[in-house]
Amino acid sequence: MDQSKQKPPLTNTCPACGAPFTCGMNAGLEACWCASLPPVLAVPSSDVGQCYCPECLRKVIAEAEAR
Repeated sequence: MDQSKQKPPLTNTCPACGAPFTCGMNAGLEACWCASLPPVLAVPSSDVGQCYCPECLRKVIAEAEAR
């Protein structure tokens, strides 16, 4: 398989729903998918690993924006 087309490894487990997902910071990528979303929450340090999965983070952002 072409290395440039490989999916990055699943690095985290969402604390809200338990889904496995890839955090760009933990996977060693240049940027993470969350960087394209509104900065509602502070990004935890990589050793904490308490990032939300894409679906849960979008829910958290929607709830924060509704307040």
